[in-house]
Amino acid sequence: MLRTALARLARPLGRGPAEGARRWLQVGPNAARPGMVIDLRGEPQIVVEKYHGGTGRGQAVIKLGLRHAVTGARTQERFRGNDVLEVMQLVQRRFQLLYMDGGQAHLMDMASFEELAMGVDAFEGDRERLAFAEDGMEVVVQLLEPQPGPISWRLPPRWTYTVAAVGTARAKEKGATFVPATLAGGARVLVPDFVKPGDKIVVDLEQAAYVSRA
Repeated sequence: MLRTALARLARPLGRGPAEGARRWLQVGPNAARPGMVIDLRGEPQIVVEKYHGGTGRGQAVIKLGLRHAVTGARTQERFRGNDVLEVMQLVQRRFQLLYMDGGQAHLMDMASFEELAMGVDAFEGDRERLAFAEDGMEVVVQLLEPQPGPISWRLPPRWTYTVAAVGTARAKEKGATFVPATLAGGARVLVPDFVKPGDKIVVDLEQAAYVSRA
């Protein structure tokens, strides 16, 4: 379904950006971040990773791992520090995660109630964070304009979970004692030793860290 929704964006390599495509920002390679969509030689490419690759001709070299927004093909590109990247405009919409089925996330637009399936390859962030995906969770889907098409999806910054079990191993951190906890969906996180099974807790999903009791 993702490939079908994005097929409208396809165009021959080297012919420039899609007709009517808008760019809202120009940045240097150092400012690139995962999830950003750039126009590279007329093709929409999603940044999936970034790392420094030493120097070339006296300038720092930045390597970007890219995934084509239409075909899913992965490539790696090298940029100099003074190169300019053209960032494509994205729209963010709220979706509800209905359920995970193998490598697919089945989502529902919370405004139109239309359903959409997106692969885990379109997930923004560390794959280990998928362990925190929970049925009914509100997620964010990024779409490319002006021809709307789903590009990627990500978990919310924070979510509330029910603690299923608490371990006994203890660890000291910033003066507090933490123990490993297993959440109802199977994900694991360190929690203060006063947290008990059945408690509801808020988890920072960017850090995979306990925040507070709910």
